[in-house]
Amino acid sequence: MARPLCSLLFLFSTGLLLADDWSADDDTFDPSLQSVVIGDRSWIGDPSPFVHVESSRTGYTYVNATNYSGLDPAVQLSLMVPLKAGESQPPGGGMLMLNGEQTRAFIKAITDAIESKPGETEEGVQIKTALEGAQWSLAAAKDNDTRVLHLDNKLKEKSHRYRFSVNASKKLIGAIKHSLKKLEATAEE
Repeated sequence: MARPLCSLLFLFSTGLLLADDWSADDDTFDPSLQSVVIGDRSWIGDPSPFVHVESSRTGYTYVNATNYSGLDPAVQLSLMVPLKAGESQPPGGGMLMLNGEQTRAFIKAITDAIESKPGETEEGVQIKTALEGAQWSLAAAKDNDTRVLHLDNKLKEKSHRYRFSVNASKKLIGAIKHSLKKLEATAEE
């Protein structure tokens, strides 16, 4: 009896939540979460779920403030698609590095896409990033009469589409705003 209680206390003290405590439908970001367990995997922070359209797999985001050598301090948005047993490379995934100005523009693009009427932004808004050669765009769309946002990345040989629900998009905005505040606080020091 003491061992399960200790394990439960450990999970609460480390900020690790089980999937029952985390909801893919939640639209708020909780910066106090260090990680969550969804299925048989642990994900960093309070991730936003998305579907990698080409593989139909659900992936999760990780957002943080970074300061890599050679780049301006940036908000890093990672899109992680899980591997299946035996795979050596994921079917998709990507990273956006956004400086302060680009981060604010990205937040506005997501907010505008969420608030737009169906059909207003289906052509996609180009997203500028700090990484050369990155070709990202964002569009609002409908999927089986449900409002979604598509984040697209065009690579030389193929494109990847990441579909976010409106609630997942709102959670993502919360994570990005939190990292932007950290980035701006570091710049002020």
